[in-house]
Amino acid sequence: MIKLKKKQKHFKKIELPKLVYIGERILPKVEEVAVNYSNPLVVTGRKTSKIAGNKVKKMTGAKGIIVKKADYENIEKVTKEGREHDAIIGVGGGSVLDTAKYSAFKLGVDYIAVPTNASNDGISSPIASIKNKKRESLKARAPSAIIVDTNIIKKSPKMFFRAGFGDAIAKYTAVKDWNLGRVIKKEYYGDYASSLSEMISKIVMNNAVEIGKRTDRGVNTLIESLISSGAAMGIAGSSRPASGSEHKFSHALDLIAKKPALHGFQVGIGTIIMSYFHGANWRRVKNSLQAAKCPVTAKQIGMDEDIFLEALMKAKEIRPERYTIIEHINFDKKTAKDALETTGVI
Repeated sequence: MIKLKKKQKHFKKIELPKLVYIGERILPKVEEVAVNYSNPLVVTGRKTSKIAGNKVKKMTGAKGIIVKKADYENIEKVTKEGREHDAIIGVGGGSVLDTAKYSAFKLGVDYIAVPTNASNDGISSPIASIKNKKRESLKARAPSAIIVDTNIIKKSPKMFFRAGFGDAIAKYTAVKDWNLGRVIKKEYYGDYASSLSEMISKIVMNNAVEIGKRTDRGVNTLIESLISSGAAMGIAGSSRPASGSEHKFSHALDLIAKKPALHGFQVGIGTIIMSYFHGANWRRVKNSLQAAKCPVTAKQIGMDEDIFLEALMKAKEIRPERYTIIEHINFDKKTAKDALETTGVI
């Protein structure tokens, strides 16, 4: 008698950080974490090596490697060097951390994140933004530990911190888009992950003034929010709780603008626009961005009206498999321009 194999039940793997340290002058905690490995590799950037990378190498006795950006050339460079190591320690901003986490994923080793700014939610997420011919979001390694020295974050350029606010507030429309995907396309929708993302956008809007002033409370609120966003992605198994139509708009700007602005600034403005299309409270989003000293118009990020209009139309071509308000209402150029003008974005 032939025994039939039971059909395997659907399951997902949730990756979350095991340790998170946040506080002033806690960079030495890296040494405490690194003792669990025999031969870690420090991945850092040219500027961030002077800020913290060299200190981490000295504390851990680890070898270091400099990367310039998050692309396949730098990933190949790190994975080639990393074959001799049992952990990757990323010390730097978004590009450095994306390169480190994706390299760790390819090598099958642990990844430790030491951010030097708070410009986006990639600090704790298991997803890396890698630039090839276009920017791709790829499955990567969630950090086994995160060490955020708030003294370093406070000294980072203000524009990076403000960009982090823009990336955090983007969860406001990302969750609404995810819910559309659930209703229209019957895709998986996680109540817990979506609730966490909704809470993130609410908390940062409630604390916009504190975040804009970079008070102790504001710094901690933003860092915790960005780390929580990465956790929401880990729980959902995708970037759905954190990235929707506002990110499509930003990616379109990356493709057509001669000089794209910081990611967080672009998605922040995108959140105003997509809130309008959702029939949500776009004025509150805009007021919160202004309170946090973030740009809210094309002019403020050095772009003209035509670029914004073109990006809004091109956003439909970005990740078409991800159903958002852009696909749902299928707007034309006139509707798009009306939205930009009504919200005051142009």
